Amino acid sequence: MTTQTERRSARKPPVKWYVLGPAVCILSLPVFMYLCALLLARELLPFSLADELVTASVFLAGTAGGAAGSAVRGGKAVQSGFISGCVLAAALAVAALAAPGEGALSAQCLRHAIAAAAGGAFGGALGMRRRPGKRRRKNR
Repeated sequence: MTTQTERRSARKPPVKWYVLGPAVCILSLPVFMYLCALLLARELLPFSLADELVTASVFLAGTAGGAAGSAVRGGKAVQSGFISGCVLAAALAVAALAAPGEGALSAQCLRHAIAAAAGGAFGGALGMRRRPGKRRRKNR
């Protein structure tokens, strides 16, 4: 009984998934946007793709955060990824409200919110731990 009590007290509490997932989302978004800006500045991609690259960056940030959140949580991977993506979408909506001249309910903001939520769900699906299928013997 003492050994079990010692084991419980020796464990460190894990970083909660609901903190790690959105933090990875919010921290990886500027990294992805910077990479896209480099591609545009070096003229490897045409400037007409700037809006699509921002949407792709939001999707990839949601994917990274969703995968990180679902990896920490373990169970319910898609739901935890989706929630991480929704937190990123909420942060983008707040940033759109703070920006002068832009409305929070514009088509571009809605596109980014959908990309963030879908990216989070996709990242959660990537982080699912699948069980191997049961092997069945053939009856002869």
